[in-house]
Amino acid sequence: MSGLDFSFLKKFSPIDTLKQGAPSIGNTTELKKKTAELELQLELFNLIIERYRKFIEDGESKSVSELRQLVRPMDSAIIEMKIGIEDRFNPYSYDSNFLLATQRAMDILFAWKRVKLPLSFWMSFDDMIRLRAADDIDRAIMLCSLFRALGSESARVLIGKDKSAWVSFLFGQKQYVVDVGQKTMSTYPLNEDGIKQFMYNIQYSFNEKDYEDYSQD
Repeated sequence: MSGLDFSFLKKFSPIDTLKQGAPSIGNTTELKKKTAELELQLELFNLIIERYRKFIEDGESKSVSELRQLVRPMDSAIIEMKIGIEDRFNPYSYDSNFLLATQRAMDILFAWKRVKLPLSFWMSFDDMIRLRAADDIDRAIMLCSLFRALGSESARVLIGKDKSAWVSFLFGQKQYVVDVGQKTMSTYPLNEDGIKQFMYNIQYSFNEKDYEDYSQD
């Protein structure tokens, strides 16, 4: 989006407005004034987003093969989270501790606020950590990156036909599927009919090394 300059938006940041100091509860007039200012700023943001929606979404659109580039187990933010998780084990061992580590990773990401973005937009890992918020697909991509950083060679993101998101991995002769929207993890014996039936709902499957496009099947 190098052709546009959005720096003027900084003048209208609701966060900056709040940081200037919220009025006391007793000052009703001042509180109403601040609320009206924030509502006007949010309307302005919405106007800008709608005007440049196509431009932004065209810039954010990715092919199936490009989706795998979003899984980045060596990203500095992922490495920092990985170290924090591994430090809970002394020492960390993939064979002994991976399942407990995945639970810790899920606890972190599932504690964040679930948001629905007003347009197609990929959040960076740093943005998600800073805001402690993300949509389901972004959280699935981050969770997959964490699982791979923690030693899983099979972890991959699964995207359903309805844009639901899961993360799947193999461990100990079983397949695990994390439902990001429901914040749950299910276990299936390999080649069980249940997991085969589940996979019929998948449109894309990918990690940083490869991808599968089932949308034409």
